[in-house]
Amino acid sequence: MNNSIMKKEIIKKGAEAVLYMGHWFGHDVIFKHRIPKKYRIEELDQQIRSQRTINEARALIKIKKYGINVPQVYEIDYSNAIIIMGYVKGEKLKDIMNDLSNFQKKWIFRKLGEFISKLHQNGQIHGDITTSNIILNKKEKIYLIDFGLHEYSDSIEDKSVDLHLFKRVLIASHGDDYKFCFKMFLEGYKNAYVKEKRSLSKSIIKNIKIIETRGRYIEKHDRL
Repeated sequence: MNNSIMKKEIIKKGAEAVLYMGHWFGHDVIFKHRIPKKYRIEELDQQIRSQRTINEARALIKIKKYGINVPQVYEIDYSNAIIIMGYVKGEKLKDIMNDLSNFQKKWIFRKLGEFISKLHQNGQIHGDITTSNIILNKKEKIYLIDFGLHEYSDSIEDKSVDLHLFKRVLIASHGDDYKFCFKMFLEGYKNAYVKEKRSLSKSIIKNIKIIETRGRYIEKHDRL
């Protein structure tokens, strides 16, 4: 790695990947390295990690074209399963929720709903919408990060699950704000759908309750 491309300290270690801060030709960047899995056959492991790396990078490049704020992809190291992407300076939404006014929460969650709506209308599922994966910068721009669980799907069920999982995150991590924030999120989500697809957004939202009912039945069954 030449002097213009430099890894520095580890900022996050996950089950699938390690994130490093670093520099890339004068830019502050994140190196996302999908780590080898010893339990997999080496050749298969290389293939899986490389494919997931290129899939995520392609998704980020495509999603940026929809007008959604995501990290800029600078380079893909296919053979080593590394994405070099722009470092988004700001605060995780999870860490600043208690400091935000209701007015700020209103526009943040409406904007977030709009972003997820654009994703879904283009057949893309984030897969891990959490307040830890939303960055608010000093200019009050919202960024979506961590598309490691991203997938392509036009299924109502998959889109409903994406929203349902976010609802569960809000309940678990931000119980006091959950109702207001999720309501604003759904408003932004519905309103961002093009007019001729507005009924589809209602079907996706309605299906959340069906998923929740199914979940409660399974939990009750497990207790028997």
